[in-house]
Amino acid sequence: MMPEFSDPFIMLRKMIFIKNHKIAKFCDFLIIAIYSSAFCLQIYYLCKNFSISLLIQYSPTLLCYIFVIDAAVLFFYVEKNILEAITYYDEIGWSLSMIPKDAQTKLRKKCLIINICVSFILLLILSTLTINLPYFGSQRELFICIQIYEEYFGNWAFVPHHFYFGVFPFIYYNSVKMWISFVYTILEAQLQFILVEEYLLESNIINDFKGWKHLHDIRYQQEIGKSLRLCITQHIALKKLVKMIVNITMAAMPSFLVLGVLLLISSFAFILNFADTMTNILKIRVLMFVACIVCITTLLCWTGQQVIETTSDLFDSLVGAPWYLWNRENIQIFLMFLVNCTKNESLVLAGICLDYRLFVSMLRISVSYALVLFNLRKSSIT
Repeated sequence: MMPEFSDPFIMLRKMIFIKNHKIAKFCDFLIIAIYSSAFCLQIYYLCKNFSISLLIQYSPTLLCYIFVIDAAVLFFYVEKNILEAITYYDEIGWSLSMIPKDAQTKLRKKCLIINICVSFILLLILSTLTINLPYFGSQRELFICIQIYEEYFGNWAFVPHHFYFGVFPFIYYNSVKMWISFVYTILEAQLQFILVEEYLLESNIINDFKGWKHLHDIRYQQEIGKSLRLCITQHIALKKLVKMIVNITMAAMPSFLVLGVLLLISSFAFILNFADTMTNILKIRVLMFVACIVCITTLLCWTGQQVIETTSDLFDSLVGAPWYLWNRENIQIFLMFLVNCTKNESLVLAGICLDYRLFVSMLRISVSYALVLFNLRKSSIT
């Protein structure tokens, strides 16, 4: 009987699956519709009064809002698929008790460090949302909606203004659930691959005093065969889980890539063009905003890299197995397992792989285009 599974990333799981009443879901859709209308109004105003300076000044927040709206809509679109993937994971997940105590301790420490890092990013996001509230100073330099509301609503501008910023955390929460669900499912899949690897390492331990006597040890050969079959079954199940995650990721990856790069470009361009005129509170807001984007991008690229490295480590563990001490049947099972592990799992869309190199490429492209916008604004002023 399989030991009861204990989830080391339960905090992320709780964030994704806070049960919503139908009325709450209706309110979420209503808020998305209102924000979409407000965004269209801002785009109309920007086109009507277009200038390079205006575009550079307000594009970071406009892109941020379209990113949030897009992620919130995507989450509602793939929510059922995410639930199916996590339900399937609950059915196949191994407990940490499948591996030795020392390996458990090492793995728990790794999970704790990951949880601390993710918590830090979430705390940074919460702090950024808080410091951008109207109570901490004027937001006119960042949000074009303020002057739009004043122009269109006059004395009643405070109503849409406070509503706009008051309900933003609710729509932002739905967008956060999109990338948190991706991180959570990948981390759980990574954990299971590591468990399979550690289980294999434990199963392949050979006592030096026995040596080649294992060839004629029937009990040993049966244990090895049983362990290999168990690991193959789990590996097949994990490959199916990764495929489910990849299908979900492919729905969000195009817009996340495009909007993510545009967000970085616009943020760097804003800093380059207005660094000498920004107030202290604006500098703090902008730096925290950019830090959030960079941290989220880093987390997503790191998560994608873990898929590649974890599946590669499993192959390396198999290569180091003492197959020469096994009987013919076990060697055949082993070769079948080895062949199935030759291809590393990865998240690839149109040749673009979610890994460390993508993060470096995004930063390089963002800085290059930010410098182009800086020179373009400088030439338009002169």
